[in-house]
Amino acid sequence: MFTYQSRFLRRGEVWFDNERTEERADWILYRNRSKPVPGAKSRTFYNRLIDLSKTPEVLLSEMEPRTVTKIQKAADEDKLSCEWRLVTDAVELDEIEAMWNQSIESKRRWGKLDRNWLMTMIAARSFELAAAREPTGTMVVCAGLFRDKHRVQQLMSVSPPRTALVPEARARTNRASCFLLWKTLLRLKEQGVRYFDFGGWYPGTDDIQLLGANAFKKSMGGQIVHEYECEQIRTLKGWALVAAARLIDRAREFRQAKTEILEIRPDEASA
Repeated sequence: MFTYQSRFLRRGEVWFDNERTEERADWILYRNRSKPVPGAKSRTFYNRLIDLSKTPEVLLSEMEPRTVTKIQKAADEDKLSCEWRLVTDAVELDEIEAMWNQSIESKRRWGKLDRNWLMTMIAARSFELAAAREPTGTMVVCAGLFRDKHRVQQLMSVSPPRTALVPEARARTNRASCFLLWKTLLRLKEQGVRYFDFGGWYPGTDDIQLLGANAFKKSMGGQIVHEYECEQIRTLKGWALVAAARLIDRAREFRQAKTEILEIRPDEASA
Protein backbone atom coordinates (compact mmCIF):
# COMPACT_ATOMS: atom_id res chain seq x y z
CA MET A 1 0.00 0.00 0.00
CA PHE A 2 1.22 3.49 -0.89
CA THR A 3 0.49 6.26 1.60
CA TYR A 4 0.91 9.99 1.14
CA GLN A 5 -0.27 13.19 2.77
CA SER A 6 -2.80 15.36 0.96
CA ARG A 7 -3.76 18.77 2.28
CA PHE A 8 -5.89 17.41 5.12
CA LEU A 9 -5.90 13.61 4.92
CA ARG A 10 -3.47 10.74 5.01
CA ARG A 11 -4.34 8.82 1.86
CA GLY A 12 -3.57 5.24 0.90
CA GLU A 13 -3.68 3.36 -2.40
CA VAL A 14 -3.82 -0.40 -2.89
CA TRP A 15 -3.30 -1.60 -6.48
CA PHE A 16 -4.77 -4.61 -8.21
CA ASP A 17 -5.70 -7.44 -5.83
CA ASN A 18 -3.00 -6.76 -3.26
CA GLU A 19 -3.96 -6.46 0.40
CA ARG A 20 -3.65 -3.26 2.39
CA THR A 21 -0.97 -2.97 5.04
CA GLU A 22 -1.35 -1.66 8.58
CA GLU A 23 0.00 1.79 7.72
CA ARG A 24 -2.22 4.59 9.00
CA ALA A 25 -4.55 6.12 6.44
CA ASP A 26 -7.72 8.20 6.75
CA TRP A 27 -8.89 7.21 3.29
CA ILE A 28 -7.94 4.26 1.05
CA LEU A 29 -8.46 3.90 -2.69
CA TYR A 30 -8.35 0.35 -4.10
CA ARG A 31 -7.45 0.44 -7.80
CA ASN A 32 -8.25 -2.14 -10.47
CA ARG A 33 -9.78 -4.80 -8.23
CA SER A 34 -11.21 -7.99 -9.70
CA LYS A 35 -14.11 -7.79 -7.20
CA PRO A 36 -15.51 -5.16 -4.79
CA VAL A 37 -13.83 -4.68 -1.41
CA PRO A 38 -16.19 -5.59 1.47
CA GLY A 39 -17.27 -2.51 3.42
CA ALA A 40 -16.05 -0.07 0.76
CA LYS A 41 -17.91 2.07 -1.76
CA SER A 42 -17.28 0.62 -5.21
CA ARG A 43 -17.68 1.77 -8.79
CA THR A 44 -17.33 -0.08 -12.08
CA PHE A 45 -14.07 0.44 -13.95
CA TYR A 46 -13.35 -0.83 -17.46
CA ASN A 47 -9.83 -1.64 -18.58
CA ARG A 48 -7.99 -3.35 -21.43
CA LEU A 49 -5.67 -6.15 -20.38
CA ILE A 50 -2.99 -8.02 -22.35
CA ASP A 51 -2.11 -11.54 -21.17
CA LEU A 52 1.66 -11.87 -21.50
CA SER A 53 1.64 -15.62 -20.91
CA LYS A 54 0.91 -15.98 -24.63
CA THR A 55 3.72 -16.48 -27.11
CA PRO A 56 5.05 -13.47 -29.07
CA GLU A 57 3.54 -14.97 -32.22
CA VAL A 58 0.07 -15.12 -30.64
CA LEU A 59 0.39 -11.59 -29.24
CA LEU A 60 1.24 -10.29 -32.72
CA SER A 61 -1.65 -12.23 -34.28
CA GLU A 62 -4.08 -10.49 -31.91
CA MET A 63 -2.98 -7.05 -33.05
CA GLU A 64 -4.50 -5.30 -36.04
CA PRO A 65 -2.46 -6.02 -39.21
CA ARG A 66 -1.73 -2.33 -39.76
CA THR A 67 -0.31 -2.10 -36.24
CA VAL A 68 2.08 -4.96 -36.96
CA THR A 69 3.13 -3.11 -40.12
CA LYS A 70 3.79 0.05 -38.09
CA ILE A 71 5.99 -1.90 -35.67
CA GLN A 72 7.99 -3.38 -38.53
CA LYS A 73 8.39 0.00 -40.22
CA ALA A 74 9.51 1.64 -36.97
CA ALA A 75 12.25 -0.98 -36.68
CA ASP A 76 13.32 -1.29 -40.33
CA GLU A 77 12.83 2.22 -41.73
CA ASP A 78 12.74 4.58 -38.75
CA LYS A 79 15.42 2.47 -37.01
CA LEU A 80 14.10 3.35 -33.58
CA SER A 81 15.62 2.03 -30.39
CA CYS A 82 14.00 1.58 -26.98
CA GLU A 83 15.28 2.12 -23.47
CA TRP A 84 13.86 1.60 -19.98
CA ARG A 85 14.97 2.83 -16.60
CA LEU A 86 13.72 2.51 -13.07
CA VAL A 87 13.17 5.99 -11.64
CA THR A 88 14.95 6.40 -8.30
CA ASP A 89 15.14 10.18 -7.95
CA ALA A 90 12.63 13.01 -8.41
CA VAL A 91 15.03 14.80 -10.77
CA GLU A 92 14.43 12.03 -13.32
CA LEU A 93 10.82 13.22 -13.62
CA ASP A 94 11.85 16.63 -14.95
CA GLU A 95 11.98 15.66 -18.61
CA ILE A 96 8.66 13.83 -18.77
CA GLU A 97 7.02 16.50 -16.59
CA ALA A 98 8.06 19.24 -19.01
CA MET A 99 6.63 17.27 -21.94
CA TRP A 100 3.45 16.30 -20.11
CA ASN A 101 2.62 19.79 -18.85
CA GLN A 102 2.81 21.12 -22.43
CA SER A 103 0.73 18.31 -23.90
CA ILE A 104 -2.86 18.58 -25.08
CA GLU A 105 -3.85 15.84 -22.60
CA SER A 106 -2.57 17.95 -19.72
CA LYS A 107 -4.14 21.21 -20.83
CA ARG A 108 -7.52 19.85 -21.87
CA ARG A 109 -8.20 16.96 -19.53
CA TRP A 110 -5.80 15.61 -16.90
CA GLY A 111 -3.95 18.63 -15.54
CA LYS A 112 -0.27 18.91 -14.67
CA LEU A 113 1.89 15.99 -13.64
CA ASP A 114 1.27 15.01 -10.02
CA ARG A 115 4.81 14.61 -8.73
CA ASN A 116 3.76 13.93 -5.13
CA TRP A 117 1.66 10.98 -6.26
CA LEU A 118 4.46 9.54 -8.39
CA MET A 119 6.99 10.00 -5.59
CA THR A 120 5.23 7.28 -3.56
CA MET A 121 5.85 4.86 -6.43
CA ILE A 122 9.43 6.01 -6.83
CA ALA A 123 10.06 5.43 -3.12
CA ALA A 124 8.74 1.87 -3.56
CA ARG A 125 10.87 1.37 -6.69
CA SER A 126 7.73 0.80 -8.73
CA PHE A 127 7.85 3.56 -11.36
CA GLU A 128 9.65 3.08 -14.66
CA LEU A 129 10.16 5.26 -17.73
CA ALA A 130 10.28 3.80 -21.23
CA ALA A 131 11.35 5.76 -24.31
CA ALA A 132 11.70 5.30 -28.07
CA ARG A 133 14.49 7.27 -29.74
CA GLU A 134 15.66 8.02 -33.26
CA PRO A 135 19.20 7.03 -34.33
CA THR A 136 20.30 10.59 -33.49
CA GLY A 137 19.18 10.07 -29.89
CA THR A 138 16.14 12.34 -30.22
CA MET A 139 13.21 11.11 -28.14
CA VAL A 140 10.04 10.37 -30.11
CA VAL A 141 7.75 9.08 -27.34
CA CYS A 142 8.02 8.42 -23.62
CA ALA A 143 5.81 6.33 -21.32
CA GLY A 144 5.46 6.10 -17.54
CA LEU A 145 4.78 2.64 -16.10
CA PHE A 146 3.63 1.49 -12.69
CA ARG A 147 5.18 -1.90 -11.93
CA ASP A 148 3.80 -4.56 -9.63
CA LYS A 149 5.21 -8.07 -9.39
CA HIS A 150 2.77 -9.68 -11.81
CA ARG A 151 1.12 -6.72 -13.52
CA VAL A 152 2.18 -3.44 -15.11
CA GLN A 153 0.00 -0.44 -15.93
CA GLN A 154 0.81 2.36 -18.36
CA LEU A 155 0.10 5.59 -16.51
CA MET A 156 0.93 8.04 -19.29
CA SER A 157 2.39 8.34 -22.77
CA VAL A 158 3.66 11.62 -24.18
CA SER A 159 5.79 13.02 -26.99
CA PRO A 160 8.02 16.11 -27.07
CA PRO A 161 6.12 19.20 -28.24
CA ARG A 162 6.67 20.28 -31.84
CA THR A 163 5.94 23.66 -33.40
CA ALA A 164 4.51 22.02 -36.52
CA LEU A 165 3.32 18.43 -36.41
CA VAL A 166 3.11 17.54 -40.11
CA PRO A 167 1.33 14.31 -41.14
CA GLU A 168 4.56 12.34 -41.56
CA ALA A 169 5.83 13.39 -38.13
CA ARG A 170 2.47 12.42 -36.62
CA ALA A 171 2.65 9.04 -38.36
CA ARG A 172 6.22 8.50 -37.10
CA THR A 173 5.13 9.25 -33.56
CA ASN A 174 2.26 6.78 -33.86
CA ARG A 175 4.63 4.11 -35.16
CA ALA A 176 7.00 4.85 -32.29
CA SER A 177 4.19 4.41 -29.75
CA CYS A 178 3.30 1.00 -31.21
CA PHE A 179 6.95 -0.04 -31.39
CA LEU A 180 7.75 1.06 -27.82
CA LEU A 181 4.70 -0.72 -26.45
CA TRP A 182 5.51 -3.93 -28.33
CA LYS A 183 9.11 -3.95 -27.13
CA THR A 184 7.89 -3.21 -23.60
CA LEU A 185 5.50 -6.17 -23.74
CA LEU A 186 8.32 -8.48 -24.81
CA ARG A 187 10.58 -7.18 -22.05
CA LEU A 188 7.91 -7.61 -19.38
CA LYS A 189 7.14 -11.11 -20.63
CA GLU A 190 10.81 -12.07 -20.31
CA GLN A 191 10.81 -10.70 -16.75
CA GLY A 192 7.88 -12.91 -15.75
CA VAL A 193 5.15 -10.24 -15.66
CA ARG A 194 1.76 -11.82 -16.41
CA TYR A 195 -0.41 -8.84 -17.38
CA PHE A 196 -0.10 -5.42 -18.96
CA ASP A 197 -2.96 -2.91 -18.87
CA PHE A 198 -3.59 0.48 -20.43
CA GLY A 199 -4.96 2.20 -17.35
CA GLY A 200 -8.56 2.31 -18.50
CA TRP A 201 -11.07 1.84 -21.29
CA TYR A 202 -13.72 4.41 -22.20
CA PRO A 203 -17.17 2.69 -22.27
CA GLY A 204 -19.00 5.69 -23.74
CA THR A 205 -19.64 6.90 -27.28
CA ASP A 206 -19.41 10.70 -27.11
CA ASP A 207 -15.83 11.68 -26.22
CA ILE A 208 -13.85 11.75 -29.47
CA GLN A 209 -10.47 11.98 -27.74
CA LEU A 210 -11.12 8.97 -25.52
CA LEU A 211 -12.56 7.00 -28.44
CA GLY A 212 -9.31 7.67 -30.29
CA ALA A 213 -7.37 6.33 -27.30
CA ASN A 214 -9.62 3.26 -27.33
CA ALA A 215 -8.84 2.68 -31.00
CA PHE A 216 -5.10 2.67 -30.30
CA LYS A 217 -5.46 0.28 -27.36
CA LYS A 218 -7.67 -2.07 -29.37
CA SER A 219 -5.14 -2.12 -32.20
CA MET A 220 -2.54 -3.56 -29.79
CA GLY A 221 -4.68 -6.56 -28.85
CA GLY A 222 -5.83 -7.68 -25.42
CA GLN A 223 -9.37 -7.79 -24.09
CA ILE A 224 -11.73 -5.54 -22.17
CA VAL A 225 -12.11 -6.46 -18.51
CA HIS A 226 -14.61 -5.33 -15.90
CA GLU A 227 -12.87 -4.19 -12.71
CA TYR A 228 -13.67 -2.08 -9.66
CA GLU A 229 -12.32 0.99 -7.92
CA CYS A 230 -13.22 1.05 -4.24
CA GLU A 231 -13.15 3.85 -1.68
CA GLN A 232 -12.85 3.10 2.01
CA ILE A 233 -12.90 5.80 4.70
CA ARG A 234 -11.03 4.59 7.76
CA THR A 235 -11.24 7.40 10.33
CA LEU A 236 -13.73 9.87 11.75
CA LYS A 237 -11.58 12.69 10.37
CA GLY A 238 -11.83 11.10 6.95
CA TRP A 239 -15.62 10.81 7.16
CA ALA A 240 -15.99 14.43 8.25
CA LEU A 241 -13.77 15.90 5.53
CA VAL A 242 -15.18 13.74 2.73
CA ALA A 243 -18.73 14.62 3.78
CA ALA A 244 -17.83 18.32 3.84
CA ALA A 245 -16.27 18.09 0.38
CA ARG A 246 -19.40 16.46 -1.02
CA LEU A 247 -21.62 19.15 0.48
CA ILE A 248 -19.42 21.83 -1.11
CA ASP A 249 -19.68 20.08 -4.50
CA ARG A 250 -23.47 19.95 -4.22
CA ALA A 251 -23.61 23.63 -3.30
CA ARG A 252 -21.52 24.49 -6.35
CA GLU A 253 -23.80 22.44 -8.60
CA PHE A 254 -26.85 24.20 -7.12
CA ARG A 255 -25.35 27.66 -7.65
CA GLN A 256 -24.40 26.78 -11.21
CA ALA A 257 -27.90 25.50 -11.98
CA LYS A 258 -29.44 28.62 -10.42
CA THR A 259 -27.19 30.87 -12.49
CA GLU A 260 -28.13 29.03 -15.69
CA ILE A 261 -31.84 29.56 -14.92
CA LEU A 262 -31.33 33.28 -14.29
CA GLU A 263 -29.44 33.67 -17.58
CA ILE A 264 -32.34 32.33 -19.68
CA ARG A 265 -33.81 35.11 -21.83
CA PRO A 266 -37.56 35.86 -21.46
CA ASP A 267 -38.33 34.59 -24.95
CA GLU A 268 -36.51 31.31 -24.19
CA ALA A 269 -38.39 30.87 -20.92
CA SER A 270 -41.77 31.23 -22.60
CA ALA A 271 -40.95 29.16 -25.66
